[in-house]
Amino acid sequence: MTINDRKMNNYSLMRISTVFVLTFMLVATTCFIPFMPRSGAEPMDNNPPYVPSDPDPQNGSVDVSILANLSWVGGDPDEEDIVVYDVYFGMTSPPDLIAANHSKTTFDPGPLNFSTMYYWKIIARDNHNASTEGPQWEFTTEEQPNSPPYVPSNESPENGSTGVAVDVMLTWEGGDPDEDDTVVYDVYFGNTSEPLLVLSNQSETNYTPTDLLKYDTTYYWRIVARDNHNASTAGPLWVFSTRDEVVFTVTITKPLENKFYFNDVERFDLNRNSIVYGPITITADVVSGISIAKVQFYADGKLLGEVTQEPYEWPWRPIIQFNGTSLTRTIKVVAIDTEGNEAHDEINITKWRFHILPWLLVGAAIASRLVLHTTVTGFFYNFKESRISVKFYAIHARYRTVGPFKTQRGVINFKQCSGGFLIGPMKLSRFGPFHRFAYGSFTFIGNLNMEKLGLGQAIFSRILQPRGGMGGTLGNVLNIVRAFQS
Repeated sequence: MTINDRKMNNYSLMRISTVFVLTFMLVATTCFIPFMPRSGAEPMDNNPPYVPSDPDPQNGSVDVSILANLSWVGGDPDEEDIVVYDVYFGMTSPPDLIAANHSKTTFDPGPLNFSTMYYWKIIARDNHNASTEGPQWEFTTEEQPNSPPYVPSNESPENGSTGVAVDVMLTWEGGDPDEDDTVVYDVYFGNTSEPLLVLSNQSETNYTPTDLLKYDTTYYWRIVARDNHNASTAGPLWVFSTRDEVVFTVTITKPLENKFYFNDVERFDLNRNSIVYGPITITADVVSGISIAKVQFYADGKLLGEVTQEPYEWPWRPIIQFNGTSLTRTIKVVAIDTEGNEAHDEINITKWRFHILPWLLVGAAIASRLVLHTTVTGFFYNFKESRISVKFYAIHARYRTVGPFKTQRGVINFKQCSGGFLIGPMKLSRFGPFHRFAYGSFTFIGNLNMEKLGLGQAIFSRILQPRGGMGGTLGNVLNIVRAFQS
């Protein structure tokens, strides 16, 4: 091998070694230099986050759903930076901070209020604490949706009812889910399955037909409810039937014909007449197709009292009373309905109480001339009666005594008189101080007994004796007054 060949081989080897060394240094420099500490190098500049933009809901939006979420576009020019957001939201301007360091670009504020304006803004901040504040946005939520009225329900008469009164009032329940809404009702009513509108825009939940309904007739009705937003709800079709026509009647059920009553209790039957001894409760049955306004109770044409609801009864405790010389009394019961119609029933009875007089009247009626009796008519003073006798002072009277073997008549002036117990009707009108004076007539058993005139009677007679002239008459009256005052 020559020297030149040897040089060439050494040169080639050196060139390969040099290339290898340079390649190794390049690779090492690329891999290790970035991780080696730098001394005296300038730091790289940080960019703040982008301004938050593209809000949703859009700024100035209206009719926004109360369930809407907030969203926006954020980010940072430095792709490796981490960005968080502070959310300001509320009904005041400026809004309050409600969420800090929020990592998403969406936010759920929860259910919002209807018809309300809200304000919001976003502040973006990166991990180098650089921040960017977005503009303030606003939006208004939707109006509260209207709910239609409730379906009319709880009808009266109940659907399918029968035997309903012809003066019935229709009632139902309504209302609206929205408390502030007002509701009116349209009433459809008639005797066909497609009833006509008879009343509209009524606020009450009842309706009374203007005319009485027909008996034994089927009626249909429906209610349509409508609120102040013009939302309406129709109720179902209801139906009912009125009662059969019944004659308006009154029947006295106590006392009854041909019965004997003792102290308000029926004792036994009678062949003729009805006898009531002691107090009794008058009762009556009233049957009518419409409501009864009142029931009145009468005795001999005089109103005893009235009632307005069942039971139709009235207690009667009369004193002994005569219709002429008879103990017969007439009881009458009158019922008046709400239309002003009347119905009545009446019964004649013999009314007794504990008194000897009714028994004597029976005998007197049979044989008035077989019992000695006296009838006196005139002007009396200090009339007194007991069960066995009668006493009185006759100022001026006429008398007539009748018996089987005696007939006598005459005049009495200023006499103290007496006789047996009273029979027949007594017709006396009392007047004067303490009602001591009386004028009229009465009948008693037996003769008229006149006592002898005493000193007191003589004085009384002198006071009452008539004198001539107007002055004398006035003096007599004054003397009478003074006599009673002394």
